[in-house]
Amino acid sequence: MILEASESARISLSRITMNEGQVYRTLYKGWTALGMRNQWLTLQILPQLGGRILQMTLDGYDFFFVNPALEGFEPDESRLGENGSWLNFGGEKIWPAPQGWDSPDSWPGPPDPVFDSGVFEVLPPEEKSPNRLTLRSAVDPYTGLQLTKAIMLSENRSEVVVEATFANRSTTPRPWSIWPVLQLNTPDWQAAGRYQVTSPMTPDRAENSGFRVLHGLVNNPQFGPDAHGNLVVNYQYLVGKVGLDSPANWVAFCDRQTGRVLVASATYQPGMPYPEGTSVQIWTQGRGQIYANHQVTDLPNDPQLTPPYLEMELLSPLKTMLPGAQLRFVYRMRACTVPAGAEVKTVNEFGVVTEFLKAVLLGETIQVTGQFGVFAQGEVSLQFMNEQGQRVHPLSGMASWLVDPRTAFCLDFQLPINELPAHSIAQVVLHFTEADNIFSGDLSHSDL
Repeated sequence: MILEASESARISLSRITMNEGQVYRTLYKGWTALGMRNQWLTLQILPQLGGRILQMTLDGYDFFFVNPALEGFEPDESRLGENGSWLNFGGEKIWPAPQGWDSPDSWPGPPDPVFDSGVFEVLPPEEKSPNRLTLRSAVDPYTGLQLTKAIMLSENRSEVVVEATFANRSTTPRPWSIWPVLQLNTPDWQAAGRYQVTSPMTPDRAENSGFRVLHGLVNNPQFGPDAHGNLVVNYQYLVGKVGLDSPANWVAFCDRQTGRVLVASATYQPGMPYPEGTSVQIWTQGRGQIYANHQVTDLPNDPQLTPPYLEMELLSPLKTMLPGAQLRFVYRMRACTVPAGAEVKTVNEFGVVTEFLKAVLLGETIQVTGQFGVFAQGEVSLQFMNEQGQRVHPLSGMASWLVDPRTAFCLDFQLPINELPAHSIAQVVLHFTEADNIFSGDLSHSDL
């Protein structure tokens, strides 16, 4: 089917007063878009297509899937495809949860003409926040919800913060969750092991296995644990979905060929109910069958008909919203680069660890190894701690290296023991300090 954009549905952004600084008007793949950028990231945002961040780019690498069959297309006044079908444009967007087709307390999408492909209003910029863009949807007649989405690009880090707020404009109290969905680009879909998604498990939270299969094969070969307490999804172009109730509440996409990593995270709220008992969900688009909306759907083994991509999804706790009430959810997207071929082991505030810091005594030297990616430009330094927790400085000065989000950091360092004062060394710490000295902390550590 050839899609042609309706001229009457094209959205003009020419009269919007943009902030000075990171937000600017641009064209992207045939669409009028709003761009945001800092020294690390570039965002392409489409207010007219559900307020989505269509693309997020680090150093020329595009993280998000953009449906090539829909490039430049804008729907007509219905905001839907032919016969009310879903126009899956890609990128990052926000939906209501729980999803379902049997209750007014569930969202029966996609398709959806408001949250997924509706026109969002661009709100006036705040003078003190030049790196903030705020968008607002229409009121959805089915759920009664209205979404306000504030997108904030960090000045110095490879980080995007999204503040999403649902307002209940209906006269009926209903329980809702805010559900960000990120579609990740997997163009080399036949390369087994290239694309991975990793998220920490809690074994006693989801059927005692740490995760729950929600769609597709129960014994899906893409889903399995690693040796560090994580669920790892190795993309093999098989349809499926898995959910986790994860107090760590981060999920990381890694293109192992390029070493590019995108982490999505949010604050977990213990004791609160989450949709389907899961705070993180991962979808794999590919061949196979799913059962949804009371029917079995076959997805053909054809990348033209079933375009390949992965989804990382975060969910806020379910909250019953009284009329006029609001529900707020803040999530972050952070990007970095790790060594090619590496696998994500853990994530912290400062970066990604693919090989934990390891310090070993080898004769007259201490050998220190590890592999990392960072979310900001700065300096990493080795710090040696004695048994009292005090720093012990090498006689020749600090062992330190400059790092930034575009480049992986591999540590393989030997320090002669005679370079250290006569103290017993109990622990080696890899400490990160951002260039402005505001953002700092330990990236990894190792007992000796």
